[in-house]
Amino acid sequence: MALRKNLNKKVKQSRFADPKYILEALKNFMNDGEFHSMTDLISAYIKHSPKYLTQEEFAAAIGTNRQTLHRMMAHENVSLNLFFSALEQIHDDAQ
Repeated sequence: MALRKNLNKKVKQSRFADPKYILEALKNFMNDGEFHSMTDLISAYIKHSPKYLTQEEFAAAIGTNRQTLHRMMAHENVSLNLFFSALEQIHDDAQ
């Protein structure tokens, strides 16, 4: 039973590392108007992506700093330019 639980956890984590899965889930959240879920999903992608070891690396990739990225993930003062830069970066990672 414990092995199955760990396997399920690894499968879920691997999905969060897949930019194509993230983009599809973001589309669904956007259709449902769930903005907070979208930023939570971006945060999960950063955490599980093998490309970005830290938030600083992702922040640099989208042209911002960690503090500004953290504010977006905390649902405070979110710039649409920053949000769409994050989406664009995930799209580029999917290519």
